[in-house]
Amino acid sequence: MGKQREKEYGFRLLFRLKQEVRGGQGMRKGKLQQSVLVRSVFKMLGQKREDAAGPAVGRGVSAFAGEKETQVFSCAPVLVKDPEDAVLAVCRVCNSVAAAGASAKGVLVSLMLPEAMEEKDLKELMRAVDGACVRYGTAVIGGHTEVTDGVLYPVLTVTAAGGTTRAGLFDPSCVTADLDLVVTKGIALGAVSYLAKTRRDELLTRFSPGFIHGAADFSEDYSVCREAEIAIEHGAAAMQDLSEGGIFGALWEMADGAGIGLDVALKRIPIQQETVEICEFFGVNPYQMLSTGALLIAAADGEGLVQKMALEGIPSAVIGRTTSGKERILRNGEEVRYLDKPQMDEMYRVGR
Repeated sequence: MGKQREKEYGFRLLFRLKQEVRGGQGMRKGKLQQSVLVRSVFKMLGQKREDAAGPAVGRGVSAFAGEKETQVFSCAPVLVKDPEDAVLAVCRVCNSVAAAGASAKGVLVSLMLPEAMEEKDLKELMRAVDGACVRYGTAVIGGHTEVTDGVLYPVLTVTAAGGTTRAGLFDPSCVTADLDLVVTKGIALGAVSYLAKTRRDELLTRFSPGFIHGAADFSEDYSVCREAEIAIEHGAAAMQDLSEGGIFGALWEMADGAGIGLDVALKRIPIQQETVEICEFFGVNPYQMLSTGALLIAAADGEGLVQKMALEGIPSAVIGRTTSGKERILRNGEEVRYLDKPQMDEMYRVGR
C-alpha cells in the first residue's frame, strides 16, 4: 500500500473509531452548527482579501470588487437522491445571489458519481439542472465530473456566479434596529413541494391527488428574483433567502449577523394550508424546514413593501421588527418564547 493510500485509509479508520467511541455520534446532519463553523472553519482562514466580502454568519454569498461591478458567488452541495434535489440546489444558489442584489450569470457544476450509477440517471439529473437554470435565465458554463467509490449517491455542488453595479450586498451587516421584517410567499414551500413529488404514494393514503398536485406546484414559485428587485427598489436594508433551516434559521442568522434582537409574531408568518397538513402528516415542524422560494426582508416601511409586492401578485406579510437589544422573541398570542440557535432541518427527519 502506497503512502497516500495509507493516509486515506488512516483517515477513514480514525473517523470510524471516533464514531464507535462516541456511540456512533459524530457531527449533526445538515448545515454545520454555527459554533463549529466559527471555531473550526472561519478561524482557520488566516488569508484575507481586502477587496472581498468573505465568509460570515448569515452571509449566503461571497463577493469581490471588480473594475465595473461587484462579482458575487454562492455555492451549495447536495446529496442527490432524486432529480428534485438538483433543482433545489440550483435554486438555492441563484436565490442567494438575487438576495445579495445581483443576478446569476452562470452556474458551475461539480459532480461526484457512484460507480453503480447508470448513464440514463445522469442524463435525468442534468436535465433537472438545466431546467432549473432556465427559470433564472442562466446556464451551466462549466464544472467537473468524476466517478468514485467514495459515495453511495451522486454529490452535486453548484456554484452561481453573478454581478451587480449596486453598492453593498444587502446582507445582515446592513440590518439595524427598528426595521420591519417581511416574509414573501410562505414558509416550507421547498420542503412541501419536494415531499409531494417524492413521497406521493404515502400522501395518497390521506390526501386527494389534486391536493398533492397543488403542493407539488409550489416549485413553480422557487425563484425570489422578482421580489428581491421590488425590495431593493423599495429601499430594503437586507434580504435573506429561506433555504435550509427554514424561517427560524434565517431569523437567527440575520439577527446574529447584525448583532441585534427580534420581536416576531408567529401567527403573522405566512404558511399555506397544504404546508400545515403535509407537515402534520409527517410530524415535522414547518418553521424549521427548507423554505426555497421565500425571502426574508428587513425594511423601514414593511407595510408599503407588502403593498408593492401585492401589485406584482406576490403575497407577503410583516411578521415583526428588529430591536436594539439581544433578545430574539417569538410571540404566539399571549405566549412568549425565545428563538433557539438553528436546529437540524426537519427534512432530515423524513429521510432526505
